Amino acid sequence: MKALCSRETVIIGHAVHNDLIALRMEHHCNADSAHLFPVMDEENVTCSLKDLAMGVLKREMPNVHDSVNDARIAYLCLEEGWLKINGKPKPIVRTQKKRGGVDLFVHRIPKGCFPEHLENMFLKHTNIKPAEISPIEFNSDTGKALAVFTTADHANLAFDSISGEAKQDKTGRLQKRIYLKTGGYVCIRKNSSSKSRRLSK
Repeated sequence: MKALCSRETVIIGHAVHNDLIALRMEHHCNADSAHLFPVMDEENVTCSLKDLAMGVLKREMPNVHDSVNDARIAYLCLEEGWLKINGKPKPIVRTQKKRGGVDLFVHRIPKGCFPEHLENMFLKHTNIKPAEISPIEFNSDTGKALAVFTTADHANLAFDSISGEAKQDKTGRLQKRIYLKTGGYVCIRKNSSSKSRRLSK
């Protein structure tokens, strides 16, 4: 990548910082569609490529991850939804707000981790594949993301299948830890409060 890029080369993509971290590459000339489009009624939140594609191109993303297609869609969104309207994009409606057990909140994600790494982690520890992993939002040294499942039963089964004790965080939500080979751990948390239902068993 460094051989292909000069300081003036514009790297285009969605959540490009994840790719640069994985490549251990520092580059300051980026057009990142995750940070150029505001999310309707939500500040300091980035939209998913799925929501961006629907909002700008009226196009649904395939369920199967394809990095080439992701790059093309990000480019088209920037071309249609940014360049052609002089950098004044319309807010994107964020549809990924599935609560009440349909998704699991993953946090303390180390840098260099991609959504597909989290998908493999769930498969290894629970034998359940999430329907979707949201783009990882990094803040300081760690990141956070949502693991979205097709049903609440699948989300609950995935959580229950993780070995170890479930403990309440400060908000009353239950979470478990998955320990990493490199040291440290990732936290998996239920998004709905589970005090009464879980503690009564």
